[in-house]
Amino acid sequence: MAEAIAAIDPVAVVRIDTPVPHLDRDFDYSVPARWSDLAVVGARVRVRFAGRLMDACIVRREPTSDLAVLKPIDRVVGTVPMCTPETLQLISATAHRYAGTLWDVMRTAVPPRDARAEAVLPEVSDWRSSSAVTESTWSGISHSAGLMKRIEGAEPVRAAWNSVPGTSWTEQVAELINQVTATESGSVLVLVPDVSDVERVCRAIPDACDAGAVAVIGAHVGPQARYAAFLRAMFGAARIVVGTRTAAFTPMPDLRLIVMWDDGDDVYADPHAPYWDAREVAALRSHLANCHLLVGGPARTVVVQQWCESGWATSLAPEKSVLAAVAPRVQAVEPDDFKKDEAAAYARIPSAAWQVAQTGLKAGPVLVQVARRGYVPLLACQKCRTPAECSCGGAFALVAGSSIPVCSRCGSLASSWRCSHCGGSDLRAMSVGVERTAEELGRAFPGVRIIWSQAEHMVREVSAEPALVVATPGAEPEAATGYEAVILLDAHWAGTGLGAGEAQVRRWFHAVALARPKAQVMVTAPINSATVQALVRWDSVWFAARELGERRVTGLPPASRVAALEGDATSVREVEQSIEVAHRTLGPVELGEEKVRLLVLVDRAHGTVLSEELMRISVRRSADKAAAKVNVQLDPREL
Repeated sequence: MAEAIAAIDPVAVVRIDTPVPHLDRDFDYSVPARWSDLAVVGARVRVRFAGRLMDACIVRREPTSDLAVLKPIDRVVGTVPMCTPETLQLISATAHRYAGTLWDVMRTAVPPRDARAEAVLPEVSDWRSSSAVTESTWSGISHSAGLMKRIEGAEPVRAAWNSVPGTSWTEQVAELINQVTATESGSVLVLVPDVSDVERVCRAIPDACDAGAVAVIGAHVGPQARYAAFLRAMFGAARIVVGTRTAAFTPMPDLRLIVMWDDGDDVYADPHAPYWDAREVAALRSHLANCHLLVGGPARTVVVQQWCESGWATSLAPEKSVLAAVAPRVQAVEPDDFKKDEAAAYARIPSAAWQVAQTGLKAGPVLVQVARRGYVPLLACQKCRTPAECSCGGAFALVAGSSIPVCSRCGSLASSWRCSHCGGSDLRAMSVGVERTAEELGRAFPGVRIIWSQAEHMVREVSAEPALVVATPGAEPEAATGYEAVILLDAHWAGTGLGAGEAQVRRWFHAVALARPKAQVMVTAPINSATVQALVRWDSVWFAARELGERRVTGLPPASRVAALEGDATSVREVEQSIEVAHRTLGPVELGEEKVRLLVLVDRAHGTVLSEELMRISVRRSADKAAAKVNVQLDPREL
């Protein structure tokens, strides 16, 4: 006897959990009556497909199907759906933007199910913030008063703000949270780069944490705890979610505000296909959920500046009168000064920087930012050590089997390269060893306590006692009363790629923002460089606007959309030739192991068309077993 089928919407449209692109499409199954109540949109089900039981997700329930005979779903997994319809819409939009499959995004967006966490489902929270704001932490930011009023309204606000040096960004985030949660309804999502930032935000909202109104989402909390927090957010038991990259997809009822801090950090880019970026996911979610979005950081990124100049977001910057009272005093050490100072040329610690450190150590800790751990390979001018760049802005590098450097972006040879600074034509390979830096500083400051912080051994906080704190970018500890001085060594090692200057400004602003107001800052870089000028003026918005203008002229992202194709040369060229939308290419560049990388650029207005075409090409090649795999990455952060 055939099993009874659901009386209402008996057809479940599902997406199969498979990595094969040509199977990323809708399949119809019938819904047995016994599963009808649980087989909701977003539910995980088991279905028989190609003779095997496979996981699938219900994307719709329909009254009829075009197929005459349907297989029934085998069962519904768990009593709670994987995600809400709103989250499913966001996952689908993300997959579409990055030319990926629904399940490629689903695997990272939704934590693995834990049956124990589903045993007792959380109840909706009635907690409200009662934290009174005596003095706004936003008082030094332009248009902040209007911002707070608009956040209380229904019309979505999208804004970008830069923190005032010497102030606490977590207090600003806490004020935003309290503004929304002081009402009866409305939830807030806060995205931060890493676990230390999660802890900082939670410390800034102790009342909410004590009341259980905060859910922490991230890989660091463990599978069961992460899934339990996911359920608390989904059912409204937590009005506030604080988390890292994957928290961007957390289902939340009545989402009113998304706050993202330090969007320039590359940890927001997911390393798995389709390589979605949390910054773009936050923007997509703000659009789909019609909610507020505030993106902040010590420095403005070029992408967010593009949002502001397009009119989609509002720019909020520190007021000039406030900056005049607290901005750091920046001094640059020219490369030629190293030649005059023999000790500096050997130790990379110029006398002026040594004096700044000595003065600062009399009152408290001094921060020294150095290059990353190990070494950073770089080709530079033999005479003046200016990094060697191609006319397209890419960095030159040596590849296996070639004695002539090749541009890492467009593949041009460096045979006719000339230094823009001194006119030299000879190149040299250079590297920075940070372990050596610690030894040099120890000899230069005998008797001074030296604290070392890096990714493998992160120091979170230091006291107000005098100490020389040596840290790599992103590993700088917070000082109890702020640093007395900041020294930025190896400033000419900005790195390579399109966003090297932008990343340099972000690293500097992040470090200097930890200093006390009017602190002395020493940077070893030419004073006339744009990055140093941004630091001197404390105006990252100016630098971002300048970078964006240059990229518009050259047609580089974010003024355009770009797809990076990687694979064997023949297959990459086949994919490129299949793209019909008007485009131009940079490369190919050899990557080794008989693989190349080709960049395909289109006008920003045609970005959606490019994504759709690349997905169709991927589906077609997936169905052709003879076609070699070509990896596609849309809008990568590093070019």
